Amino acid sequence: MTAEDGPVMCPICNKGRITKRMEPITFRQMSDKGLVHCRVTILVGTCDSCRAKSIDDEKALDQAFKREYDKLP
Repeated sequence: MTAEDGPVMCPICNKGRITKRMEPITFRQMSDKGLVHCRVTILVGTCDSCRAKSIDDEKALDQAFKREYDKLP
């Protein structure tokens, strides 16, 4: 087990521990074709103390945007 596999302290509150799980995310982003509505399920870290959320995989958000953008006329 490496240090990355163990619990991580929250950088916001410095009290809680970050746990990660798959969560569905929906978001909108403006583009030259108008507003693009996106949905993706990604790994999200959540602090068990302050409930702050963090996303490690921004590439998945970019891919979801591109997928939905390409569907627009």
